[in-house]
Amino acid sequence: MKKKALKEAKRIHDELSQIDTIVSHVKRDWNEFVLTGDDAYLKAVAYDLQGFYTGLERILESVADTIDDHLPAGESWHKNLLDQMSKEIQGVRPALLSDNAKKLLDEFVRFRHRVRNIYSFNLIPERVENLVEKLPYAYEQARKDLSAFAQFLEQVSSEE
Repeated sequence: MKKKALKEAKRIHDELSQIDTIVSHVKRDWNEFVLTGDDAYLKAVAYDLQGFYTGLERILESVADTIDDHLPAGESWHKNLLDQMSKEIQGVRPALLSDNAKKLLDEFVRFRHRVRNIYSFNLIPERVENLVEKLPYAYEQARKDLSAFAQFLEQVSSEE
């Protein structure tokens, strides 16, 4: 478990570093969209918003597979994964996500699905703006929770 825990902690830190870049791109491109009205910036923001969640989901999937030994399946696996990661598994791991982070991220998982299943010219700027405004807080919550989980993994690996 020691090696597995350290590997997961590193994966979390690495992925969060990549997500930091995505979050800064969202802010930059949204400001450009507001200034210019150019749909290319709106599309870039939508793509990065879904990339934000996809990056977080990679962390959740890895933990579900490596630590929990259980990846959800079926049509609603994305939502089930969020549910699974917001619950403690007694004797295995604490919850990865607080209820607050889970609630905030639920909006991003729905948006991710929408972006992947519509034509980009059907984006509604007000819906995108709503998520742009929530992104800093959602990311702060998720980053705090996932960083704490990485610390848990590092502590577990040092105790063995």
